[in-house]
Amino acid sequence: MTDSSNPNTSTSLSGKMFLYKKPELLTNDAHGTMGFMPAKNPFDFARGVRVVPLTMIEFGSAMRTYPIIFTNLETPTPLAVVGLLDDVNLFVNEQGHWDPFSYIPTYLRCHPFTLAKESGGQLAIVLDRDAASVSEEPEFPFFTNGEPSEHTQAMMQLCTDFERERQRTVAYCQKLVELGLLATMRAAHQPEGETEQQALADYVAIDAAKLDELPAEEIYELHKSGFLSASYLHLYSLENWRHLMARRVSRGIDV
Repeated sequence: MTDSSNPNTSTSLSGKMFLYKKPELLTNDAHGTMGFMPAKNPFDFARGVRVVPLTMIEFGSAMRTYPIIFTNLETPTPLAVVGLLDDVNLFVNEQGHWDPFSYIPTYLRCHPFTLAKESGGQLAIVLDRDAASVSEEPEFPFFTNGEPSEHTQAMMQLCTDFERERQRTVAYCQKLVELGLLATMRAAHQPEGETEQQALADYVAIDAAKLDELPAEEIYELHKSGFLSASYLHLYSLENWRHLMARRVSRGIDV
């Protein structure tokens, strides 16, 4: 991570970041007059997404509301499913607020900050310059006397905690691949009055039968690492497909 005591360090950034329109490495030179202004529509930036990245530590909170799935079989990443059939986030209302009774993934709470690798391989703080919460007339400046402000430091810590858990989640996903536990599945819905089911989503998840068939020593290793409990939380979360469908119907969106 870039040394916050030297915020004027010049660094380069390349690549795209999910939901970050104009990512820039945070420096006092470039952003010293800027800061946070609470947005009237704080989650409007996530209105058009179906999935949001998750870390393993979030499974216990997320599984109460969202199906938790994985991106693919080879290099899986956990995702919370927030929309069905089209790019409509069912948890963001017309005012850009998240459903108050639903868990908000850390990836979204970090915005407009995140961590990224510099050209030299170190982690640095990145700012989404085009975020609605970024202002030239801020309520909470990014820097105070050339140093990251208290508010900025709190956001940096949140991003650092997320990155630490993301790395642990990578190890978890690698273990799932190693054990051959992932499989492609389909969520379906049978509309009222119809005789055939309609596909809602094809997704990657843990095959519960394969998990149950693991040797006792493998199960114990998964338990010791915390991977076993995460796996069951993921499996429990798959009951939420029907809740998502009900949420979509309640909004009057055509199936």
